[in-house]
Amino acid sequence: MGFRTLEICHPAEIHVRKGQLEIANNDDCILIPLEDLSTIICSGANIRISTMAQAQIAEAGISLMIIDEKYHPSCMLVPIQSNVRQTLIMRNQILLSQQEKDHLWTQIIIRKIENQSRALTLLGRDGAERILRYTSAVTSSEIDALEANAAKDYFQYLHPGLNRRNDDPVNSCLNYGYAVLRNAIIRAAILAGFQPALGLHHDNYLNAFNLADDLIEPWRPMVDVIALRAPGASTVLNRAKRVELAMVLHHACLIDNTKMPVLSGIEEMVGSLRNFVVSCGTGKLKLPIITSVEIMDAIKE
Repeated sequence: MGFRTLEICHPAEIHVRKGQLEIANNDDCILIPLEDLSTIICSGANIRISTMAQAQIAEAGISLMIIDEKYHPSCMLVPIQSNVRQTLIMRNQILLSQQEKDHLWTQIIIRKIENQSRALTLLGRDGAERILRYTSAVTSSEIDALEANAAKDYFQYLHPGLNRRNDDPVNSCLNYGYAVLRNAIIRAAILAGFQPALGLHHDNYLNAFNLADDLIEPWRPMVDVIALRAPGASTVLNRAKRVELAMVLHHACLIDNTKMPVLSGIEEMVGSLRNFVVSCGTGKLKLPIITSVEIMDAIKE
């Protein structure tokens, strides 16, 4: 699986030749092996890429994200070809009982709240113990109210006065970072053989990626830690901030007490969900524990 995140922000012609991504402009030509790439982000004007190149990028299991003029994620290209056991996995995914879905969703939200508490501690904010107390008596019937109340308190400790519906620098950072994570989860879910429209908890018939919107929840505090360190003063993110947020995929996290980059952690999480589905509801999800911001040396760019 690829491990590099590539951002293209200058005018360029993009081709694929002999397993290499070729990025050419008037001054230079750069070659990058397709097998090294997990995500390509196109964030500039006059970036031209042929349909054949897009097809080869998708066949290599690489996702491609397009950024609009405000530097907000606009659309994604994700691979359709995925796993040789795709039909089996999708059938079992469809057959998950409501009890099994609730069981998985409860695990996800408990870890999300635990990570929110850790994020406050890592940022030196108050409220970590208060947020963690929300996990003390969790039942599946109360999980939605629990998550909503924890989130309300969490964001006020994270950034007092923050309204997630506002158009401001903090929300611009959060939305960009969440989009990068979501894109990586969609890619991993499709490559593992899942139908991403079929969620565990999210069930919006207009949303093609309900499953990704379930699985992203425990990872969001990782973006929060990066975004809130220095959100800047503009809703239009500069290149340095975009790179910093995109590198969330290469920061360290813990999965089963093993340190690994977030991108690998997402694949471990999705793999554990696949095992749960194939084994008819046995086993636990492998969910992340966030750590202090650290780029893993093996993938530092």
